[in-house]
Amino acid sequence: MNNPTINEIQRFSFDNSNVRGERVLLNDAYQEIIKRKDYPLALEKLLGEFVVAIALLRDIVKIDGVLSIQAKGNGFLSTLMTECDEHQNLRGIAQWDESQDVPDVISLKEVLEGGYLAITIQPRNGQRYQGIVEIVGDTLGECLEQYFSQSEQLPSRVWLAANGAQCGGLFLQRLPEEQAKEGDEDAWERLTHLASTVKEEELLGLETGELLHRLYHEEEVRLYDIKTMQFGCSCSRQRTLDAVMSLGTEEIRELLIEQGSIKVDCQFCAEKYEFTESDFVGLLGDQAQTH
Repeated sequence: MNNPTINEIQRFSFDNSNVRGERVLLNDAYQEIIKRKDYPLALEKLLGEFVVAIALLRDIVKIDGVLSIQAKGNGFLSTLMTECDEHQNLRGIAQWDESQDVPDVISLKEVLEGGYLAITIQPRNGQRYQGIVEIVGDTLGECLEQYFSQSEQLPSRVWLAANGAQCGGLFLQRLPEEQAKEGDEDAWERLTHLASTVKEEELLGLETGELLHRLYHEEEVRLYDIKTMQFGCSCSRQRTLDAVMSLGTEEIRELLIEQGSIKVDCQFCAEKYEFTESDFVGLLGDQAQTH
């Protein structure tokens, strides 16, 4: 790959068929996420796959708001979450039992034993929707394929990869038959079979045009505009203050007496916020007084 900095998603389709696809390739945005915490390499890779997954979902689900994928389980990995908003801002975090040694190779099913995936759509204005997906197979890709099958009733295939420096993904989906221009009956089987030959180093190392040429040089592939993505955290001092306020007057007052101030670190971006008595007087009146 000639360009050392690439953070993008690109849609494509196949002429005379009802198959569409998307490709994600990220390095800087991914590195900004994983550098916020000292993750073991295996968790860097798994978090990278979740970053790619939310990027793919963000481009498929058209809403003015935030999409998130959250995994919860009973294994040593308690939570893994990624988000993407309508401005293509990505963020993510993993929480695990840091007293345990993490092997270099892990499967999603093992580390999230007895767990599930929650895919949440939160419009800026409108009702929140959440879909729960059982963790099936050993990979996030298999879970997403199940989600698309349940939510959209459309056959879909997903390939994901990450190596601690870059993360990438490839997505194919078969649309309803009436959307095929001339009805290539074998297109879905042929195109997914070819995609299944993709190697991890190609998924992470080739730009979209090169990758698709390698896989589909005998097909008529139509590329659409590239969309750039970036790391971005939605936290702010006001939002954090609002969250602290939800603790209630009495608990805030007790924390101020015990600690002198209330300190909050954003888990996604490591930004540090500190609130003192003066931050609460205007909102809580004399009840915020600690002396």
